Amino acid sequence: MSRIGPSLDRLGDRWRYALVGGLASVPFTAASYWQTGSELSVSPVFFGGLLAGYLAQRATGDRSGVGARAGLVGALPALWMLTDVLLATSALAGPAWFVAAGTAFTVLMGGVFALLCLALTALVGAVGGRVGGWLAGVVGPRRPPAAGS
Repeated sequence: MSRIGPSLDRLGDRWRYALVGGLASVPFTAASYWQTGSELSVSPVFFGGLLAGYLAQRATGDRSGVGARAGLVGALPALWMLTDVLLATSALAGPAWFVAAGTAFTVLMGGVFALLCLALTALVGAVGGRVGGWLAGVVGPRRPPAAGS
């Protein structure tokens, strides 16, 4: 039987664990934004990166790149903030040239804002991934002592 649509089997190990950590952080990031209405908390992204780094280190022995990818996935609620900014543009009034310039400026700055949010969450996720990988080494299975020790 053939499969229709994407499969997690086709993804590499890094993306598989990044999706687990990133998607685990999305509800908490969205809830923090929904509660405040204007602020985005990146602590859920840190813990999502931590989870991704921990799982990747335990399963594959390599955590590189997993935390940053989890941070990018966890940044999806930050893009909702962009719609709020663009909706504020509809309240502009004045001459046509002013509304056009204001809309263009808002779209440009919205893009810059989105890139900065993605970079920040990737950085926070990468830090979380490193901490998670370190934790996997600390609390991982202990090797039995060598004979004669």
